[in-house]
Amino acid sequence: MRAELTALAQARQTDVGKIVRRLIANELSGARERVDEVLDLVLYIAIAVDGLLAAQPDPELRHEMLRLWKARLAEEGRPHAA
Repeated sequence: MRAELTALAQARQTDVGKIVRRLIANELSGARERVDEVLDLVLYIAIAVDGLLAAQPDPELRHEMLRLWKARLAEEGRPHAA
């Protein structure tokens, strides 16, 4: 974990202490609740967009968007849930 934190600090051109202080400040200020609200909104948007893609005339568009999404996540080295 220390190596990952050090790499993160280097990538952000900052130091580990500043990252830790920000994490603590966010935790004390209730940032978790705001993150939960944002995640709820993202889920709503994802469901709405999926519904719109499923309802439009081109039956392949939804599958193409999912393929592009997965490809983009792979490019960024991020796993996906779908």
